[in-house]
Amino acid sequence: MTAKTFPRLCLSLALILIFAEISRAQSSPPFYLGADISTLAQVEQRGGVYLDDNKPADPLSIFMKHGWTYFRLRVWVNPGNHGNDLAYTTALAKRIKAAGGTFMLDFHYSDWWADPQKQNKPAAWKDLPFDDLVKQCQTYTSDVIKHLKDAGACPDMVQVGNEITGGTLWPDGQVKVPPSTVKVFTGDVTTIQPPEPYDDAKQWNNLTTIIKANIAAVRSVTTPADHVRIIIHIDCGGDWPVTQWYVDHLNAAHVDYDILGQSYYPIYHGTLQNLKDNLRETINHYHKDVMVVETGYPARPQRRLTDAQAKNMTWPMTPEGQRQFLADVIAAVKNAPESHGIGVNYWHPESTYMAGPTTRPNNDVNSLFDAKGNALPAMDVLNWMPK
Repeated sequence: MTAKTFPRLCLSLALILIFAEISRAQSSPPFYLGADISTLAQVEQRGGVYLDDNKPADPLSIFMKHGWTYFRLRVWVNPGNHGNDLAYTTALAKRIKAAGGTFMLDFHYSDWWADPQKQNKPAAWKDLPFDDLVKQCQTYTSDVIKHLKDAGACPDMVQVGNEITGGTLWPDGQVKVPPSTVKVFTGDVTTIQPPEPYDDAKQWNNLTTIIKANIAAVRSVTTPADHVRIIIHIDCGGDWPVTQWYVDHLNAAHVDYDILGQSYYPIYHGTLQNLKDNLRETINHYHKDVMVVETGYPARPQRRLTDAQAKNMTWPMTPEGQRQFLADVIAAVKNAPESHGIGVNYWHPESTYMAGPTTRPNNDVNSLFDAKGNALPAMDVLNWMPK
């Protein structure tokens, strides 16, 4: 090598490294920081205050200004006065799309809350024979997706059920969850047992039949150009054994989905290390994209916790502690193997100050807005975290 060729070699190597880094960045999937803002329009109607630099601002613009790019909305079948029906959800979804956001739809398949403690069938469906129940649910799913698509608000991601570890449309699609060594059962969170006599094979066949029908419904009214991704959502953020039990059943039934969604609240779902371990094992076993689709942490002390609830609440219950918690969860998901950790979604951050007769804070303790309506430090977590 001569003195003339050495600089050329160095330049060539530098260019190779630059192009390799560009190629790696382009091939990496996007990372989503999102928020379930299902009550946003209701909060605004009740006088909720959202401030940016102490000036009134559109809350969606506040989120997006700080790098929050996708937003989840739940839909209930016939909620009466509870809100979150199809008309309400459509209006808010159109607003998300108009703002340039990514939209995740969360089917509850219930008239009200569906979660690990209850998965009640809609009242109008409760007496249907199983085959008719499946058809009704499938028709409802396709009708909702078609309605949203026709309105210009086609979801980018669809959850076919909310926290369905124990199944959906109980008791028809209810399954018996194995004991957990991680999850905290205390207060109103209890172990739920299906009715007896219990036939595990039959119940799992019912559940996967429902799930597959609803996935087919989504795909029947969308095209590959819509790029809709299907999420299965369970509440096992720090629980690898129960996650494995669940996903193995999905795989045995050949359920075709895109993303495994987890809930992770340390008050219920284990330590941060439990979450990291579960993400690692899930991806190493199944090579599937994973998201934390629900999480949250208090920015101020909340109600008195039991010892079991408090043991994993190791971050300070302060605005700074809330920001550190969210940063740690984001880092855990981002650092999961094979770039399969693709996002974190914060639940109910839109709770904010509403004028009233008391000066006490009246927003949720996990909210990302303070008692005056200003964004808390966790809102800017992406800019605060090391690059």
